Amino acid sequence: MDHADVLIIGSGVAGLCAAEYAARENLNVLLVTKEPEPADTNTYYAQGGIIGQCSGDSPELLAADIFNAGAGICNPEAVHKLAQEGPGLVHDFLLETVGVPFSMNGNHVDCTAEGAHSVRRIYHCADYTGKAIQTTLLERLERYPNVTIRKNHTAIDLITNTHHSTDPVEQYREDVCFGAYLLDNTSGIIETAFAGNTILATGGLGMVFLHTSNPKGATGDGIAMAYRAGVPIINAEYVQFHPTTLYLPNRDERFLISESVRGEGARLVDRHGRPFMKNCHPDGDLAPRDIVARCIYNKMLTDDVSCVYLDLSTLPASLDMAERFPQITETCRKLGIDVSREPIPVVPAAHYYCGGIRTDANGRTKLPGLHAIGECSCTGIHGANRLASTSLLEGVLFGREAARDIAANRLRPPRDRLKTIPDWQMAGDSVADPILLANDIRYLQTTMWNYAGVLRNGSRLERAGKDLAQLAGSIETFYRSNKPTRTLIELRNMVTVSRLIVAAARRNRTSIGCHIREDN
Repeated sequence: MDHADVLIIGSGVAGLCAAEYAARENLNVLLVTKEPEPADTNTYYAQGGIIGQCSGDSPELLAADIFNAGAGICNPEAVHKLAQEGPGLVHDFLLETVGVPFSMNGNHVDCTAEGAHSVRRIYHCADYTGKAIQTTLLERLERYPNVTIRKNHTAIDLITNTHHSTDPVEQYREDVCFGAYLLDNTSGIIETAFAGNTILATGGLGMVFLHTSNPKGATGDGIAMAYRAGVPIINAEYVQFHPTTLYLPNRDERFLISESVRGEGARLVDRHGRPFMKNCHPDGDLAPRDIVARCIYNKMLTDDVSCVYLDLSTLPASLDMAERFPQITETCRKLGIDVSREPIPVVPAAHYYCGGIRTDANGRTKLPGLHAIGECSCTGIHGANRLASTSLLEGVLFGREAARDIAANRLRPPRDRLKTIPDWQMAGDSVADPILLANDIRYLQTTMWNYAGVLRNGSRLERAGKDLAQLAGSIETFYRSNKPTRTLIELRNMVTVSRLIVAAARRNRTSIGCHIREDN
């Protein structure tokens, strides 16, 4: 049984920044990840970059670009906070204090371009920006004596007084989060982790779709746990599909091809080498990513093909692809694609979740004692669609804000109330059949891709709702009658967040941002 000042679930950029700032405030931090290695997150695989301080830019320009990409339904307070404070924080904290090795152009950070940005404002580390940020922050955290990193532990559910306490008086009190139950993936033991404050930083939910750029751990865990605890989930219909992931037949894995490649001058072409993006948007290949993804998707349907191509022959002669994009170049080479001679086959894939757990500007949720930050949260910055390279920035800024808010208030639940919280009770000794779980996961992913993917309509969404409701019943039966395992917990979370997406998409009959209905 653990007692921490702060329990952080998730080890991406948001969770790591929250841990860094909490540690500075002398708070006792327990950071938990379900992965064997804490670096295995969406952050690690982020290629393009993060918005920083660059000449020719301003908070007003950045805010305008965010509002434009978000189709005008962004939260103004959150957008202006990000635009005013974020770029400077990247420079002062990540570059100067943490020492992230951003790519340089002489004595200055190299500022690159990305789609839907009006100026070059993106800091990057070649094409492995997320990896550089992740590993640098992790190295710093390991030096703090008041930070404990627990690997290979899956959060099952949040602990709340009204739901878990054996004291009947607690039902009359305000709901409070006291921590979470954690499954040791190796031993199968379920631990009770108490904390004065819990931060959900669990990332996205791309794995609910058949094609995604996300790693396998992106199963919507934090969103599902918060929903079960009664915390509002908003903008649930807005799932951003990245337009360009590497396509190879008979492979489920999708490797991200950064938007920065198009930002540097590459263009999308059909199987005959003909550009087509100008037919979809005046900005062509640098249109907002939802428009690019939709244009590619329609092109594939019209031409009855499995992919389109990214033509690199239009890149400037001065740009060395292997130097600027070493990870993309090397991955393609290993898979038999020589980027110096041939275009890259690409398809859209689920990439970033624009909705999530409703929070304020400090990361606070409706549930006292619970904060949410990063991709699992929804401050309203992204509106109906995310502007490229705001995600890492959001994680840094609101990781800091959540830690500062917690340090200023320093909640400590009374020990006598914690004594009424029982340890986890096992439902049974059996383990769910892994073949059944694997088939359920594939069925869920196929349902979401076909019925609630890039293009939606009422009949598909209605079918998805019915199919997922039936699937949820079967999964809940599994959950109630078997020992928890990581796969079973993730599947339960996946069907929960999938139903939230479909329900919100059915309610919203207006095509906006990355939520497109063919029947509106």
